[in-house]
Amino acid sequence: MPPQDFRASIHPLYAVPLLEAHMPDAARVNRELAELFLALEAEGDRHRDPTPRDTQNGLFESNFYLHQRQEPAVRELFAFIDQALYMLVQSLNGYSDAQMANIELEMHSWFHVTRTNGFQGLHDHPNASWSAIYCVDPGDPGPAYSGAVRFHDPRVAASMHRDPGNENMQVPYRLSSWQLNHKAGQLIAFPSYLLHEVFPYAGQRPRIIVALNSWCRWKAAR
Repeated sequence: MPPQDFRASIHPLYAVPLLEAHMPDAARVNRELAELFLALEAEGDRHRDPTPRDTQNGLFESNFYLHQRQEPAVRELFAFIDQALYMLVQSLNGYSDAQMANIELEMHSWFHVTRTNGFQGLHDHPNASWSAIYCVDPGDPGPAYSGAVRFHDPRVAASMHRDPGNENMQVPYRLSSWQLNHKAGQLIAFPSYLLHEVFPYAGQRPRIIVALNSWCRWKAAR
């Protein structure tokens, strides 16, 4: 044990911020979103993003302009998402309200409809500062891996040695990956550099999520 006059500080260097928020009245909005997205999927390639991705299997990915659609449920969803992202940016950067008024948030956004055994391999989101996932419908309950999202520790050498001195460290100092199963109405936002993957979905009902990449710019010179 250290002597009584021992003084030390622990600083959370390199912690990875991750926002979780839940949309009010999500059940109503999600019903409308699910109906819309399944109808758009049924139209085939008209609303599909044309770029093939070898990280994806068994899912429909829409074009990247979902946030520009004018359906009431879409507008309500992105009002909630914008509020969450602005709060995240302001709180982490220490910006004043005046500075935030001079920041414009831009994004690409899309929806995924994942069918049985669909998955997405390990990837990140280049050319953005923040990415987010909103759950419209997590699909059928099943094994823990079904449709789970796993985020990987970005510190590539962090787990080079594990022993009782570090293997049970708690947030924000934890080691290794972090995994979650989506809940309807849940928004998760994370740095776009964070590698993540989606495990195979074992259910029968479609799993539906909204995803986005966002970046900020100053409206006028600071």
